[in-house]
Amino acid sequence: MMLTLVACQKETGSFYSPTQSSVSATQKEISSNKQQRMVLFNSDRDGDYEVFVMNQDGSNLVQLTQNSVLDGRATWSSNGQLIAFVSGTAGSRDIYVMNANGHGLRNVSNTSADEDWVEWSPKGNKLLFSSNRDGNYEIYTMDLDADNITRLTYRPSTYDGWATYSPDGTKIAFHSNLGATTGATEVFVMNADGSSVTRLTNNAALDQMPSWSPDGSQIAFMSSRDGNPNIYVMNANGSNQMAITNNAASDARPSWSRELNKIFFSSTRVAGKWNIYVMNPDGTAQTALTNETTNNNDYPFAK
Repeated sequence: MMLTLVACQKETGSFYSPTQSSVSATQKEISSNKQQRMVLFNSDRDGDYEVFVMNQDGSNLVQLTQNSVLDGRATWSSNGQLIAFVSGTAGSRDIYVMNANGHGLRNVSNTSADEDWVEWSPKGNKLLFSSNRDGNYEIYTMDLDADNITRLTYRPSTYDGWATYSPDGTKIAFHSNLGATTGATEVFVMNADGSSVTRLTNNAALDQMPSWSPDGSQIAFMSSRDGNPNIYVMNANGSNQMAITNNAASDARPSWSRELNKIFFSSTRVAGKWNIYVMNPDGTAQTALTNETTNNNDYPFAK
């Protein structure tokens, strides 16, 4: 129904915990330069989605996971030393954390519920995620040891997901079908404790996948209001919404890099397959970082 559910539908097979056999220090070193090893993404080049990392220019590609089920959107901790992602079969995915080189894997949620769209708090001491553990998908936070779990949204029969902290940690942007009459999602913002929910977009199309600018003044998001998915930006209060991509392909899943002030995103411009692109915040200098015609490279997350 929503673009955010496409990857979930690709999950097949029984649950199998990810392993770290795909990467070793002798096989290929990840650059020690923090500015270089910027971009996490998912690729199905081995038959199912795995977590990869590459330099900001698309070079030095390294596979971090290797297993028989989908590994979902991966995200950096604030210091770039840890990576969180979800893995498992559809309906029973767990949250995993590993070191930046792919080692030290551990399951930090380990429930029978489905966890999705995990992201770190700006201080790196909490995980923000969506879960159906209470019946429908709501937004939660928890510590790395799965203690101090806090539910932030309480909306039965409503889907709340893709939650992301503002750079200062005081706000959370997310998408939800709250109040929608067509099944579409809109972008919302709330305080970090779940209070003062404010709707930022309002139309019959899909508006989703928010990502904050480094200074917290703007939010990038995907919208299909012009007939196909494109990347938009708006002020943090929802004003001045404008498209920064405009083509016949699908552009989605923006990730606004806090270190580079660039927007990384996925697009189907090449043979209908998802590939990773980067551009300036005004939409100029759109550059492909992957260019595959048979496999998908998707869900970028940049430092």
